[in-house]
Amino acid sequence: MAGLLLPTQDLKPGMITAEPVLRHSQVVIKENTILTTSIIQHLAAWRIPTVRVIEGVISGASDDRIPEITINSPSEDHYIFKKRYANIIKTSNALFEHMRGKETVPYREFHRLATVDLYELSKDKNILGKLYQVKSYTDYTSCHAVDTGIIAGVMGAWLKFPPDKVQTLILCGLMHDIGKSQIPKAILEKPGPLTAEERKTVNLHPEYGYYMAKNIPNMLPEVGLTILHHHERENGAGYPRKKRACDIHPFAKIVSIADMYDAMTTERSYQKSVSPFKALEALIDAMYIEFDKTFCIALIQNICQSLLGSVVLLNDGAQAVVLRFPYFMSSKPVVCAKNGKVIDLYSNPLVSVVEVLEFTSDSANNC
Repeated sequence: MAGLLLPTQDLKPGMITAEPVLRHSQVVIKENTILTTSIIQHLAAWRIPTVRVIEGVISGASDDRIPEITINSPSEDHYIFKKRYANIIKTSNALFEHMRGKETVPYREFHRLATVDLYELSKDKNILGKLYQVKSYTDYTSCHAVDTGIIAGVMGAWLKFPPDKVQTLILCGLMHDIGKSQIPKAILEKPGPLTAEERKTVNLHPEYGYYMAKNIPNMLPEVGLTILHHHERENGAGYPRKKRACDIHPFAKIVSIADMYDAMTTERSYQKSVSPFKALEALIDAMYIEFDKTFCIALIQNICQSLLGSVVLLNDGAQAVVLRFPYFMSSKPVVCAKNGKVIDLYSNPLVSVVEVLEFTSDSANNC
C-alpha cells in the first residue's frame, strides 16, 4: 500500500492522507486531505494511533486552506477550562481513593467541591460541550462523578430550581457512586464483559454507598436517597430495591438521567463512546418506560438547542453544520453539508451523525 504509516504524534501540518482514516469503522478523514494542526489534534483526541500519509509536506498549509474541516483552534477559554477541570478531577479522584477500602466519607470536601467548584462550572452556558470535548484522562469513577454532578446541576437550572437546590443536586450527582469505592478495581476496570457474579457485586454499590452516607452527621437526606435510588427505574425494573416511579426521590430521577447521558458519551476500556445524538436517541426511547418524562424532556430539548450551529461528522465522512431540530422529541436534525446540500436526517435514515467536531453557535447560518 502506497504512503508512509506514521504514529499520530509524528504527523505534521501539510501532510496528505494516503487513505481514509477510520474510527469505529466510520470514515473521519477522507483520502487526500491536507492535515492541519486542528485535524491532527482531533486525531490524537480520538485515540487514532497511526495515519498513512503521502510522502512530502505541503509548505505553509494552514487551517483556513482546508474547506473539509473548519474547526476553530482551541481558545484561551478552552485551556483555562481544561486546567480547571483537571484540578477538579484530581481532587475528586483523591476523595474516591480516600474512601477505597474504608467506610468513612470526606463529606465536607465533597460538599465544598460540589457547591463551589462544580456549581461555578455548571453556570457556563457551554459547559456540556466542554465536558464532551475534554473527556476522561483519569480514573473513570471519579471523573464520571464530576460530570454527572455538573449535568445534574445544569438540569436543575433548566428546571428553574433555586440556587440552593441546584447545589444540592450537584452534590447528589457528585456522590451518587461513592459505593463504587468499595468495589474492587479489578472489576470496575475490567476491559471485557462482567460475569454474572461480578455484575451482582457491582449492582450492590447503591446499597454500599447508602450505608456509608447514612452515617454522616448532618448529611442532606436527598443525597442518601439519590445514592440509593439512582439505578431505580420508573417501571420497577431497576435495582437494588425495584422501586417504582412514585417511590423514587426526584433528585435520584434527575441524577439517573445525567448518569446515563454521561456514561454513554464517555469512552471507557470496555465501551466505546457515542455522540450526544445517539445518547439522546437512547433517552428518548427509554423516556416513557425507565426515566421521568419531564426531566428527560428538559435534558433533550436543551441539549438539542445547544447543538444548533455545531460542526458534526456524518457517517459518510462529510462534515456538516446542525441547522435545526424540526421534530418534537427527535434527536435527528436538519444539517447543511459543506457542499451546501441540506439534509433532513429524519427523512434520510442512512445518513447519521457519528461525532460532534465542535460545539458552536457561530455557524448556524453558514449554508
